[in-house]
Amino acid sequence: MTRDDLKTFHELDIDFDSIGLDWGGEFVPYFCTPVDAEYVGRIGCDGVHFVLLPGDEKVYCVDPSTGDAGTYVLPAASDFREFLSFILCCHDANPLSQIYFLTEERFRTFAAEEAEAREEGELDGRFKAKDAALAVIAETFGVAPMEPYDKVRALQAAFDPGVLKFSDEYYDTLGIERE
Repeated sequence: MTRDDLKTFHELDIDFDSIGLDWGGEFVPYFCTPVDAEYVGRIGCDGVHFVLLPGDEKVYCVDPSTGDAGTYVLPAASDFREFLSFILCCHDANPLSQIYFLTEERFRTFAAEEAEAREEGELDGRFKAKDAALAVIAETFGVAPMEPYDKVRALQAAFDPGVLKFSDEYYDTLGIERE
């Protein structure tokens, strides 16, 4: 079950920030965070964070910096274990937050740049913490790296943002009528 997996995940003794899923401290939802969202973690840039929604197994990416009511919240994985498999593949959650606006070619370039940075900084403490966190995740959840681009793009293409429930702040911020 996704929520049990999330609880187990948050209890891991790993450097969450090293994989782009910092969740320490108090989470204050953004105007575009859906109502009753359960916090997974944040990438640490532009307010981008991942959540679970009530009655839904998907992991969603919330990006307050997009500036488009239809793309503030998009699915990033079918379920939590798939989400972790995508992170194992990308070595970080950040690429998952960018799939909706990257072409496949740019996504591949982004991944290649990450691999190159890893090779150049292999002994760097940042990569040691990242590799250690990824190893613990793979072992704890029994997941393997899974290529995310096509799966996430398909999820996002099929997604109807009309199912999301937002606070009054969302409608006030965007200056739109509440549905």
